[in-house]
Amino acid sequence: MNKELLEYMEREILPRYERFYSHGLLHINQVRAKCKLLADYYHLNQDMCNVIATYHDLGLKVDRNNHEIESGKIFMADHELKRYFTRVQLEIMKEAIEDHRGSRKERPRNFYGEVLSDSDRDFDIEVLVKRQWATSLKNNVSLKSFEEHFEFCYKYLSKRINENGHFNLWTNNPILIERRTEFERQFLNKPFTRNLYRKEYEKIANDGTLEKILNYYEDY
Repeated sequence: MNKELLEYMEREILPRYERFYSHGLLHINQVRAKCKLLADYYHLNQDMCNVIATYHDLGLKVDRNNHEIESGKIFMADHELKRYFTRVQLEIMKEAIEDHRGSRKERPRNFYGEVLSDSDRDFDIEVLVKRQWATSLKNNVSLKSFEEHFEFCYKYLSKRINENGHFNLWTNNPILIERRTEFERQFLNKPFTRNLYRKEYEKIANDGTLEKILNYYEDY
């Protein structure tokens, strides 16, 4: 990777996620790591993959429902990136950011979009539970009980199971397929998953995280 570009993102872009929770640095750095894995596997441009992973959720502070579009706007407005990429590369990256959303049914417009979308998927069930709890608590204020939040989260994610009975992957990378298989084994065991959600809720309710999710963190 270009060292100067990497230093710029670490100095100017990653700190923007410090007041994000479900889409904070834990998530962003996981997406960056998976993008690197796929970039290595498919011999893609490492700088392009790292940048789209770094910028892809910035729009959550603007508009959750259209955050992928807002993230694309933020990305294109960063004139510093013109020092490192051609106009064609920037357009490919913008499309990838706009197409990354996991609930998207249409195939991303380019392969970098497929890589980013697959990298954005939580196939670590414990990380998923943390992120889903924060998102549900922040956005579903009408839900009051544990069971209401759990059922919402479980149904929301279950909608991403495709006609073949799997959570969708665009790239069909063997490493991600193996991770998906283990994730599905755990997630589809609903009592097991409910127990993980209950443990996480009790934890955040008792350690002060719940209050910060509702009143401090800026992603929603």
